[in-house]
Amino acid sequence: MDRRRFLLQLAALAALPSRLRAAEADYSRGLLWAVRSGDAPVSHLYGTLHSGDPRVLARAAPLRARIAEARLFMPELVTDAEAVSIYQAASVYGSDDLPRRVGRAKWPRIETMLALHGVDSRIAVRLRPWAALLTLLQPVAAQQPSLDEALIALARAQKVAVRPLEQVQEQIDAIALLPEKTQIALLIDAARRHDRLQAAIEPMTVAWLAGEVGELSRINSGLMSEDPALREHARLFMQSLLGARNARFAERLLPEIQAGGVFAAFGASHLAGPDGVLARLAAAGCRIESVT
Repeated sequence: MDRRRFLLQLAALAALPSRLRAAEADYSRGLLWAVRSGDAPVSHLYGTLHSGDPRVLARAAPLRARIAEARLFMPELVTDAEAVSIYQAASVYGSDDLPRRVGRAKWPRIETMLALHGVDSRIAVRLRPWAALLTLLQPVAAQQPSLDEALIALARAQKVAVRPLEQVQEQIDAIALLPEKTQIALLIDAARRHDRLQAAIEPMTVAWLAGEVGELSRINSGLMSEDPALREHARLFMQSLLGARNARFAERLLPEIQAGGVFAAFGASHLAGPDGVLARLAAAGCRIESVT
């Protein structure tokens, strides 16, 4: 639960889908990318995995030197005490309302799966559907800190300024503003397929370790759309969590890249694809090169 200007250029970031899809560059492989704009110093984008798996955390140390050279470090989110407090307040109803909303017949399975994630039954009944869904999509007994948190710590230890790409309320809104019927349908499905979702964590980790961002995205989107009856709900979910936020990330990154010397680290699934952050920055005139 304690869990994240220019007018012409901004117009380019909102670019027509056809323009983004026309790009020939393939951003499906690689986690670290050098991004340049004009004569400004090089910036770097790094695709993280929101995981505390020791294999994943081992990737932090090799980035130390590049982060130390940056004038600004931009993580996806800073999960400080204030952010945790905002998340906790937003994630619950004032009453025991979730069993009624999902249906009494569906509730026992959801409650059982939430308990596996350490959610007390007295809290479970008060969770909003989106918060329960996000909980079930996380690894059971997730390890801390995550790679994202480790990179923030590296930047702070080296006195690099830290500014998040998003505020916690923006992350909350990405899912909380979905239609409630979509939240509930996906929550019921996540409880029903909990074992399947947990089993997919290792293949996603392996894909990320190999730098196969495209494969990581395919696994993720495939999991969300296995049931044909839920595909429209899954489409709305992925568009809100990825598509809309990709545009936001690119818009906020562009002026910093034009100034140069930024190191940004955010979920790897935001990098790839015709509407991904890299394609959007390329459409805005940035020069992009894979480093790994």
